[in-house]
Amino acid sequence: MGLINNYYQPKFEMTIADCYWKIGEISGSKEMLKVRLNCYKNKTVADTNQNKYADFDLRFVPDLNSPNNFIKQAYAFVKTLPEFSGATDLM
Repeated sequence: MGLINNYYQPKFEMTIADCYWKIGEISGSKEMLKVRLNCYKNKTVADTNQNKYADFDLRFVPDLNSPNNFIKQAYAFVKTLPEFSGATDLM
C-alpha cells in the first residue's frame, strides 16, 4: 500500500512527478501516533527500502473506534494534507 504523488525537492527547486510514498514506521500511543513517510522513485525501488528521495515525520491522533487499522488511518490522514490532496492510492 502506498500513494502516488509529486515530490517538490526544495534544495534543487524541482518537482519529481509520480513518486511513490510509503509509510516506513509508525510508533506512539492511542493519544498520538508518529508516522515516518518515505518518498521513492517508484514502488519497485520502495520495495527494496533503499534510495529514498526524502522522509517526513508526521503526527496524528488515531481513531480507536475506526474499523481501519493504524496504517490505513495514517494514509487517510496524509491525504488530508494540502500537498497530498491529489494523491492516488496504489496497492
